[in-house]
Amino acid sequence: MTLLADRLREFVVGCLEELHTTHLPGFRIPRVFGGHQVEADVRADLAFTLGLLGTGGVSRVAGMPVEDALRTVLAPTDGQGTHTFASYRVAETVARYGPFDGNPLLAQLTAAQRSEIAAACDSLSFLPLLDAGLPRNYAAVLARCEAGRQALGLPIDLDVLDDLTARTRDLLTANSRGYLDDSYQGDGRFDIYTADVYLFTEPLAAGFGDAWTAGAANALRLVESVISRNGAAVTWGRSTGALALCLTVELAGLAACHRLVAEDAIGEWVGRAENAFAHLRTWFPGGLVAAHQYRSTDAYRGSNARLQMTLDCLGKLADAANSLDRLAGRTPLTADRDELVWFDESRNSGVWSYRSRDLAFVLPLVGGSLSEYLAAPRNPGLFEVPVDSDLVTGLPMAIRHQSRFTPAGLPVSVRKVPHGIEVEHIGWVQAGQLDVPADRPVLGGRRRATYQVEGATLRVAEDLRFDTVPDALSLQVAETTDRPLNVRFETTGDDHVTTVDTSGLTEYRSSWAELPAVHQVDLEPTSRVRFRWSVSPRLRIMTTAHFDAYDASLYEPLAGRIVHGPTPQEVYWGDTAALDGWDQFHLHWPEYLYWPSHPRLLPDHIPPCEPSAHRALIALLQENGVKIVWTQHNLVPHHRIPNDEEVYAQWAAAADTVIHHSEYGKARVLERYAFGEHTRHWVIPHGHAGNPLPEDITIQRQEVEKSLGLRPGVLRLAVIGAPRREKRADLVMEAVAASARDDIELLVLSSARGRQVPDDPRIVAFPYDHVPQEEYNRRLAAIDVLVMPFDEGMLTTGTVGDVVGAGLPALVSSWPFLTEYLGDAGICYGSSAEDLRRCIDGLDEAQLRHAREAAVRLRPVYDWKRVAELHLAVLEDLGTAKL
Repeated sequence: MTLLADRLREFVVGCLEELHTTHLPGFRIPRVFGGHQVEADVRADLAFTLGLLGTGGVSRVAGMPVEDALRTVLAPTDGQGTHTFASYRVAETVARYGPFDGNPLLAQLTAAQRSEIAAACDSLSFLPLLDAGLPRNYAAVLARCEAGRQALGLPIDLDVLDDLTARTRDLLTANSRGYLDDSYQGDGRFDIYTADVYLFTEPLAAGFGDAWTAGAANALRLVESVISRNGAAVTWGRSTGALALCLTVELAGLAACHRLVAEDAIGEWVGRAENAFAHLRTWFPGGLVAAHQYRSTDAYRGSNARLQMTLDCLGKLADAANSLDRLAGRTPLTADRDELVWFDESRNSGVWSYRSRDLAFVLPLVGGSLSEYLAAPRNPGLFEVPVDSDLVTGLPMAIRHQSRFTPAGLPVSVRKVPHGIEVEHIGWVQAGQLDVPADRPVLGGRRRATYQVEGATLRVAEDLRFDTVPDALSLQVAETTDRPLNVRFETTGDDHVTTVDTSGLTEYRSSWAELPAVHQVDLEPTSRVRFRWSVSPRLRIMTTAHFDAYDASLYEPLAGRIVHGPTPQEVYWGDTAALDGWDQFHLHWPEYLYWPSHPRLLPDHIPPCEPSAHRALIALLQENGVKIVWTQHNLVPHHRIPNDEEVYAQWAAAADTVIHHSEYGKARVLERYAFGEHTRHWVIPHGHAGNPLPEDITIQRQEVEKSLGLRPGVLRLAVIGAPRREKRADLVMEAVAASARDDIELLVLSSARGRQVPDDPRIVAFPYDHVPQEEYNRRLAAIDVLVMPFDEGMLTTGTVGDVVGAGLPALVSSWPFLTEYLGDAGICYGSSAEDLRRCIDGLDEAQLRHAREAAVRLRPVYDWKRVAELHLAVLEDLGTAKL
């Protein structure tokens, strides 16, 4: 497999070449892009990326030598318009080719062009702003600018560089763990820059000694503790989304280059980077970042910065590639975690990181009242919030005089408890502030909340107090595009719970996706409000039998509690993207997946039991984290085809969970197939659809008798359901023909076409034909006793549900499944035609009444609602690999 560094470079080159074709012909940068004026930082980022590719050994991009592309990009540089991040990127790019004077990269440019490039490296005009509102990390940025100019041999003021270096050192050492608080006033705004600052300062690292090394190592440990399944390093605060995925890749390069982790852990960091990169690739359709489409960025990274953000991300990947050369990845172990990671314990600032088999999220306890910084759970694709907003989600929101208030900023107390935390905030802060100035309006009061995880559910108990009662009070939980939620509110007042459709609304977009719905409770505002709420992800289950009555009976009782749908046809074609929104694959009859008459037929007409097709499908599911549930209805396929048992064996080895309809069936299957060590086995009975018989059953019976040409006034036996090799309808006809009774009639509705029927007026047989459920149920009204003449060989038959649902007695063979399922509702006759003949001749009303009553008693046991609940417990036990 190609190493990550090579794949990163290949990807960056591919994106640049797509941009070259569409938006940057000849690497000439447009003045306007998408209606927005293109700023100088785009030029700097493109040059930086090209320079990093050149350092990594890429000689040509879009057919142009890298050095020629760099000259084309740098020649029109606007010195005055280039500053801060763009400044050091220009300086470091030029410095790759030597000192400024006599630099071969610039030799072909005019003196005026070289002068502009020199000016572009200078950001000293931003020095006064360091104490007037610039984020604190800009000290490190300006220090890097000056270090870049020094490396070029351009004149600098060493006192200025020393001051910037000292300021940067203060940033890295102000916190005992080296964590950067990026707020203007030291309000505890710990976010992505807490780790990213070590990337800003890497070129200066040697001057900081152990302070940089220890802080960088702590930053890596922080990310190890809070990283999400999709590889995003930090999922709260500013600059998440694509940049958080890039950060993981960059940090892997940092760890490898500086040996910040143990030697055997470097491969794990490369593995994290590989995962993040795999998820990041989809963010660049046509080479252009999609961070602004169907999702959102912070305002300062709005659509005007789309081209710049594209090149910024590509530069990050190219830079990381140069540190990851020749390194192979290893998938890190995904361990459970229930940890409160402190940024500053003395100020109650930290992040609760939770991961179990059933649920995963982080809950930040940091400064700021913008939506991204609030103490609400985060996990991309599961728990998300609007971006750069005062729309409060995942926390109570009070409204007073048209302003939104929420418990924000650092809590006054935090107590860790097993599987939860207790948090208290004093005061309700005006929402939507990056930093909360002291003179901002505050509602007096407090919030105490207890968070507790139980399985797949996060439960929260709220205790709210107000010095001044607000005009309105609510709590809303946002739902992501691909992961519906079960949200419940428990209140005691006259409160209204609803779900609001927010699809398509710009303000309801996270850094990752749209938020198409919010679940909310509108609370009665009083001076003290106590209530509870809970949230859990719905399992998303695709089934191979979506249009089958069995599937409908099973999943209809679970409507609104899980997501259920047919397996997308693209899955059978090997489309990975089609699996993104699914947790489990519920398999029923493997032989029908590629059946020629099946609607999901593959384009190249793969035979229904071609093992290679099933092997590829299994691999696709496993590689994409989709768990396999197999309800094993059959021991072997209904329709025998070459290789069919090999296909069954493949699914047996792969299945995570297997559901059997009986203990007998489970034992037979375990004897026949080798299951994986990881496979769990469950026994859940086949359900019944309820009593289909009408109140006017006598009238309906007469109608059926007339329509089918049956004799009235007889004890009617019947064989129903589709023909099976193991269903001996011929044996039943032989037994009836041999019976001495004249008061009986046999109705065979499952006769195989061409089967010989005895010439006996007591036997009426019809070739099997699939009829609508309504007609099927209507015919049951004309039946007194169901006959189940099965030889061993099958695992189950759904017709037992008709015995229970219709409350009919049954004559059953000695097949163990029937006696296990039906108990006293089945009158066992034995196995031969002669056994059945004796049973029929000896039948009396007492036997039939006893069996009929037993069948009725089984209805609640096999009711589909109960069966569905049993299935739900099994499906929840299996859970998801996508949290």
